[in-house]
Amino acid sequence: MKNNRPGKLMSPTYWEWEIELGETGLTLAEFISKSTGLPGFQVEELIRFGSVHVSGKKIHDPLFRLDAGNIVRIYWPWHGVHRFYEINPERIIFRDKWVLAYNKEAGIPSQQTPSDSYNNVYHAIIRFLRREGISEPYVAIHHRLDQDTSGVIIFSVDRGANKELARAFSRRQVTKEYLVWAEGRLPSTEWIADQDITRLKARYTWTEHGKGKKAETYFRVLLSRGNTHLLLALPKTGRTHQIRIHVTASGLRIPGDRLYGGRPQRHLLLHAYRLRLKHPVTGIPLTITAPLPDYWPERESIALLLRD
Repeated sequence: MKNNRPGKLMSPTYWEWEIELGETGLTLAEFISKSTGLPGFQVEELIRFGSVHVSGKKIHDPLFRLDAGNIVRIYWPWHGVHRFYEINPERIIFRDKWVLAYNKEAGIPSQQTPSDSYNNVYHAIIRFLRREGISEPYVAIHHRLDQDTSGVIIFSVDRGANKELARAFSRRQVTKEYLVWAEGRLPSTEWIADQDITRLKARYTWTEHGKGKKAETYFRVLLSRGNTHLLLALPKTGRTHQIRIHVTASGLRIPGDRLYGGRPQRHLLLHAYRLRLKHPVTGIPLTITAPLPDYWPERESIALLLRD
């Protein structure tokens, strides 16, 4: 690849440039093509795919004009510019005029990533509603699941529900129930993990109280099979990777969680099983349950165990 003005390789995932005075007025597409040697059609694809940021903001318009001092970043998509994900309507587990709940697949982000605005649940729901004939869908997200976590995620699909749903999450009036398989020696049959969570370089981890963000998760053992245990996890707070970190801090490991020392396997065995909340408009109590994935061990026995 011809590179007339190499950008700084800031990490394995993105390149970065600062726009100089003589480059003021160039379009984003012109600058990237000049600096990387990529042909124009590939540059436009990268921009429209959501892989290019200017001074911290994702820009989708190839004709966006640059100013001196702008910071341009390209986040390179791991799998190229490939639009592959749409929601499966059969995985919608609750829907009315105001809210929609979806049973998210493992391996799919809840919302856009720095390199990809297309392949995520949030934007796929917008596209789904457009296909149903809604020209300008309203969709708002109030909680997120890690990319490798499966299970229930809820969206406002009407402005009338947004404020109350946001308030319910911020005031911790939503009960979130997760199921997780963990391996190792149990600290107890039930316990609370309350280690603070912080970010150390590119990874989240636990730390001493007062040195990170407060976090708290309640755990209860539902069944054990030798050294492997099914846990119910109820996070009181909503930190990134919270359950995974608190499981690890408790001396256990989640199968499939390579980031935190779990035994390698294809799927992370962590599932957002159930949400309990009041409907943001009607006030009626809602219990929204996401069926377990097909690959989960003992899924039928677990469903019977947890049946209301």
